[in-house]
Amino acid sequence: MIENIKEVKKDELLAEVKKFADAKARFVTAVCNDLGDKLEVTYFFNMSPGMEMHGLRMTVGKDEEVPSTTGIFLTTVLIENEMKEMFGLKVKDIAIDFGGHMLLAQDSPVTPMLKTGAAGGKGGE
Repeated sequence: MIENIKEVKKDELLAEVKKFADAKARFVTAVCNDLGDKLEVTYFFNMSPGMEMHGLRMTVGKDEEVPSTTGIFLTTVLIENEMKEMFGLKVKDIAIDFGGHMLLAQDSPVTPMLKTGAAGGKGGE
């Protein structure tokens, strides 16, 4: 188990991210995990000086829209586009939306990291 992870609801995400920005934290990365019927998204921040990481985790349905954090940390634009492309995370109001083609080519499989079917195999169409 990772320490310093705070569970948040999607409507709390931006207020919690803003607290890190106000504290002069650095956005480090975010990860998305396919839990089958839901997606788990965790944003990681670092306070300077030091190596201690802090995270915000939200779990949402695969069909739910989530707010983009790019209005607070523009650097999240790459990872939010990646999660959108790879997992189908529906990110609303992303500052720069690559339209599903930041990493994937026009003829690439759609949402290749998303689990599909009863066996939980990798996605794609």
